[in-house]
Amino acid sequence: MRTIVTMLTAAAAVACLFGAAQAGEFRIDSKTTSVGVGMICNTPQQAEQFVELRAKGTAAKEAIATVNKDANDPRACGLAAIAFVPEKTVDAKAVENRLMQIVRINVVAGFNGDGWQTVPAMTQYAVVEGQGESI
Repeated sequence: MRTIVTMLTAAAAVACLFGAAQAGEFRIDSKTTSVGVGMICNTPQQAEQFVELRAKGTAAKEAIATVNKDANDPRACGLAAIAFVPEKTVDAKAVENRLMQIVRINVVAGFNGDGWQTVPAMTQYAVVEGQGESI
């Protein structure tokens, strides 16, 4: 339940991001930068493992735990509220009759629960639901 509350709080913060910037906040270029809450991983292999587990019916929370355990890193994959620049689609796979894409992204800021913080450019791999349906 706490994760859902955290996600909803982060989503509300993301929505507020597009409003007027206040002192200490950053501005983003909405033509090149996207903002969202979702699943990100450190490597494409970790994202692929997550998608594969989901395709086999593993619940998202369990899939995250498995990937992180296998990576020996409790933060290898997880949910995050971020500002990012999408770079390219690395892979795609059907999960529960929906297309899931692994997209290489450049993270430029993150929401830490109290506010947005810019970060040095960091490559991550987002798992996103693709456009259209799996056929």
